[in-house]
Amino acid sequence: MPTFWECVLSELPIRLLVLDTDLNIVYANAAYCQLRGLPAEEVIGKNIAQVFPDTILKEAGLAEAMHATLRTGQRVRWSGYRQPTADHTERIIDIRLDRCSSHDPPHLLLTIEDVTDRHRQVYQQRILQQITQAMLGIVELPRLLHAILTGLTAGGAAGLGFNRAILLLIDEEEQMLRAEMAVGPESAEQAGQIWADIAQRHYTLEDFLADYDSLPPPSERPLHNLVQQLVFPMDETDILPMSAIAARQTVHVKPTDSDQRTAQKLCQLMGSEEFVVAPLVVKDKAIGAIIACNAITGQPISEPDVQLLTGLANHAALAIDSAHTYEELRRRVEELDSAYRQLEAAQQEVVRAEKLSTIGQVTAVVAHEIRNPLTTIGGFARAISRHPDNAQRIKRDADIIIEEVQRLEAILQNLLDFTQPAKPDLVLHDVKPLIENIGEIVRQDAEAYDVVVHIDIPAGLPEIYLDENQLHQVILNLTRNSLEAMLDGGELYIGAQRSDDGIEIRITDTGEGIPEEHINQIFDTFFTTKRTGTGLGLTLTQGIVREHGGELHVHSQPGEGSTFVITFPIPTENKQ
Repeated sequence: MPTFWECVLSELPIRLLVLDTDLNIVYANAAYCQLRGLPAEEVIGKNIAQVFPDTILKEAGLAEAMHATLRTGQRVRWSGYRQPTADHTERIIDIRLDRCSSHDPPHLLLTIEDVTDRHRQVYQQRILQQITQAMLGIVELPRLLHAILTGLTAGGAAGLGFNRAILLLIDEEEQMLRAEMAVGPESAEQAGQIWADIAQRHYTLEDFLADYDSLPPPSERPLHNLVQQLVFPMDETDILPMSAIAARQTVHVKPTDSDQRTAQKLCQLMGSEEFVVAPLVVKDKAIGAIIACNAITGQPISEPDVQLLTGLANHAALAIDSAHTYEELRRRVEELDSAYRQLEAAQQEVVRAEKLSTIGQVTAVVAHEIRNPLTTIGGFARAISRHPDNAQRIKRDADIIIEEVQRLEAILQNLLDFTQPAKPDLVLHDVKPLIENIGEIVRQDAEAYDVVVHIDIPAGLPEIYLDENQLHQVILNLTRNSLEAMLDGGELYIGAQRSDDGIEIRITDTGEGIPEEHINQIFDTFFTTKRTGTGLGLTLTQGIVREHGGELHVHSQPGEGSTFVITFPIPTENKQ
C-alpha cells in the first residue's frame, strides 16, 4: 500500500525530500531520484549529510536551519544558492523548509527547485534591455550598426556573446542585400588576443561603444573580406539569407539539418555549420538581416540565444529605420537651409541695387515664405537631437517635419509666379482640429520667446470651406508676427467663435502693439518696420484670406498688444 508521502508528493514536478527529526530521509519523490539517477530505495534511509554537500549543510548553516524549523515550525526559504554540478558550471537552486506537524514526531519537508534557467532568462533580458537602451540614443547610422553588432558579440554582462555578427541592409535601388558591417575576430589566434585584452580591462557595453571613434577604417577591420562577399540578390528567396527575410522568420541552421542546400553558401562564408539569420522588419517592411555564429569557439547556439537574437533584431530594425529617417530629414533640411541662404543673399543684393526687379520681388517673396517652414523644421530636428531616446516623441516630431517639408515644396511652387498666385483648393473643414494642430507648431516657436500659448476652440462650429495649407500659412504668419512683438515674453491667445458674419479666428498678443501712424499701412506691399523684413507677409496673408471670401482686420493698442481677426463665411448649407 502506498505511504502517505507517496500519495501526496509522488507526482509533483519539483524535487522533494521528507526528513525525520534526525534528518534521515524517509521519502524522496520521483523528481529527486531522477535528478540523482538513483532508485528510491538507495536514497530513502540515508542521512541528509550523505546526499548534500558540507558547504551548504554546515558552512552555510542549512542543517542548523532544518533543526530550527523542526523545533519551532517556522518556515525557511533559501533563494539563489549556487552549486556546481556535473552538467553545469553553476546551478542556482531555491530551498524551502516546512514542518509537517501531522506526524508525531514531526517531519521536515525539504523542497528543492532549480531556478537556473529562470535566473539566466532574467539576466539575459536585462542585457537585452541594456543594449536596446544604448541603441535608442544613437542616430548616426554607422555608429548605430556598430552598437547593434557590439551588443551581439560582447560577452559577460555587456552583450549576448556570439563570436561573430554581421549586419546586412537591403539596397532597394539595386535590389540587393549587402553586408554593411561585421564585428568579431577572423581567427582563433586573433580571438585569443582580443578576448585576453577584454578580460584584463573588464569592458562594459559603454566601454565597447566608446571605442568606435578609435576604430581603424572599414577596409582595415577584421572580417572586411567577409563583408565584401556577403551580397545576395533579393529575388533568391529560396536561399538564405533571403529566405529568412521573405518568410519574416528567424532561421537557426544546425549541423544536423537534413537539407543544407539553402544554407550552403552561408556555411562556407561564415566558416561554421551553425548560425542564426534574423530578419530586420519594420511595419512588415524588410530592411535587412543579422547573421550571428560561434565560428571560433564552436559553442552550440541554444534556443534561448536564438530568441534573444530575434528580440534584439526587432529593436534594431526600429532603431535603423529611425536613423534612416533622421538622416534623410537632416539632408533635406540642410538642402533647404542652403537654398534659403542663397535666396536671402540674392534678395540683399537686389535691395542694395535700390530697385527691385521682377526677379527680385519673387526672390523676396520666396525668402520670406520659406522662413516659417524652415524654422519649424529646424526646431523639431533639434528636438529630435535633444531627445534621441524618446521613440514616441521622435515619431511625432518627424511626422511634423515631413508635413512642413511637403508644405514648403507647395509654397515654393505657388510663389514662383508672384503675379499669378494659385487659387485655394477649398474643402469643407472643421476648424477646431486644424487650428489645434497648427497650435502645436506655434507652441514650439513660442518657447524661444518665453511666450505662453492659449488655444480655445469650441466644438460644434459649422464647417467652412478652407484650403488647409493656406490656412496653416496664414495662422503661422500672424502668430510669428505676434511672437516678434513680445521679445520680453507674454501671452498669445488663439481662439475661434461664431459671429453674425461667419466664423471668426482671433489671434491676440500682449506685445508692443502697432503705432497709430502704421496701422493703415501694415497690409501694403513691401511695407515693414522690421530690419530684415520684406513687407510681403501680411500682404500675402490678406490676399489668401480674401481668396477664401473672407476678411482680415487688426485692432491694436500701443503698449498693450494687437488682435488680428480673420472672418470666413459659413456656407449656406451649414447656417442652420
